[in-house]
Amino acid sequence: MMGFQGARAMSEAAEPDPHDALRAFLREQVRLSPNRKPSGYASVRAVLPEIKALKAKCRTDAEIRELLIARGITLSLATLQHYIKTATRELAGHKPVRRRGKARAPASAGIAPMPVRHEPVPVQPATAAREPLPARGHAPGSNAVVGHRLSTKDL
Repeated sequence: MMGFQGARAMSEAAEPDPHDALRAFLREQVRLSPNRKPSGYASVRAVLPEIKALKAKCRTDAEIRELLIARGITLSLATLQHYIKTATRELAGHKPVRRRGKARAPASAGIAPMPVRHEPVPVQPATAAREPLPARGHAPGSNAVVGHRLSTKDL
């Protein structure tokens, strides 16, 4: 066992690591790469107190947008308004709402959902003649129905 580890250590010392050149190259790329510009939302969230102060001084969202554009943050007016609303809620302690796809009802604990059976509805041919209704709205011989309630006589 000791002989195997000793042989391995000797082979590693004799051969340079093939990844050393790659590591050196990538470290150099990291050093040369410029820092990323913060996102529009991160910028709005960072200056939210100042935006609120401008709004308190009766500045409109369009005017605030123009000030941000002058500093290189390009957002549409609707996006700026959405970012302000979201950042305000987030700073107030509300969890950000992410809505993607269809809304789902929360699953009940331990109860499996009932499968829904879809049965085909019989289709009447378009050429089938329909019986005309009488002028007063009641078919002859049928019980008169008042309002939306049905009679319980036949049940």
